[in-house]
Amino acid sequence: MTRPVDPAVEQAHTDVLDLFLSNPAADPIGLGTVCRAARDRLALLPALDPHDPRTWGSYALITRDVQTLLGYLREAGVPSSEPEHFRFLLIRVLRYLYEADRAAPGVLLAEMVHGDWEARLGESHADTLKAAERLGACLHAGGDSERSRPLFERILVLRTRMFGSTDPSTLLASCNLGACLNQLQDYEAASELNRVTARLCEQRLGKDDGTTVLATGNLAGSLFGLGEYRKALALYRDIHRRHLRASGADSLAALRAEADVSIALHKLGDHEAARAVNADLLPKFERAVGKDHAATEQTRSRLEMNLRALGRKEEADEVHGGIPNF
Repeated sequence: MTRPVDPAVEQAHTDVLDLFLSNPAADPIGLGTVCRAARDRLALLPALDPHDPRTWGSYALITRDVQTLLGYLREAGVPSSEPEHFRFLLIRVLRYLYEADRAAPGVLLAEMVHGDWEARLGESHADTLKAAERLGACLHAGGDSERSRPLFERILVLRTRMFGSTDPSTLLASCNLGACLNQLQDYEAASELNRVTARLCEQRLGKDDGTTVLATGNLAGSLFGLGEYRKALALYRDIHRRHLRASGADSLAALRAEADVSIALHKLGDHEAARAVNADLLPKFERAVGKDHAATEQTRSRLEMNLRALGRKEEADEVHGGIPNF
């Protein structure tokens, strides 16, 4: 799926290439100068929203530049922790990799960034913790919650110690750990943590805040894992309504929330309602994130499952392109 690139990003890419082409990389002193100039040039890029698929073409190009540049920065001994706006850019790149279903390169980049910032800024620096958070998120997205759990636990401890248990950043850390526990199927512990986190988020941030919605979704996931499907469905529907109000029907957040509704409906035996939801979601996900994104593939698989549960075998076969007739 070809995505447009912001002109400002194209210009920055050209400028960075020109910097390296016009300076001999074999000269260690010259390389350091070029690296600083390239780093500072990228730091000036506009803060595009990595959650919006319309920016992903731009972020794909930025990511390639950043991946190459970080290697040169390390070779030249130039810190990636300066200036502050370059740190902000790297965090946005890591968010893009998570959202765009590119967890594997996200892990590699996050490990490098986190290691650099931990050494230069310290373990407890706010941006070091954000880098650790992004590493944990990419590990989690890749299905490796065994590795992400201690990261999320450490972030929660440090943020609680520095900012208190109800600071927005601490509540987000609690949400991340709750999601991790769900993936590890430790639903009893997850339910207890997510229930407390959702309550604190609503009291501190309000019902429609993004972190509150995230905590509520985690609680719904815990209830689902414990077999309380109707309670989970009620929460999933409430979350979907909140996302509709906040970001619109075609936002990724709203589409993912609606997908959760379909899963609960199917589990409760309402296969026709689940089928209707997934049939509507499939073209929306394809338009938003492309045919090869995990969210699209998962929707296609859910639709096939719904159809088979309804006894509509031929339609189910067609969802994934049908079975060849040799």
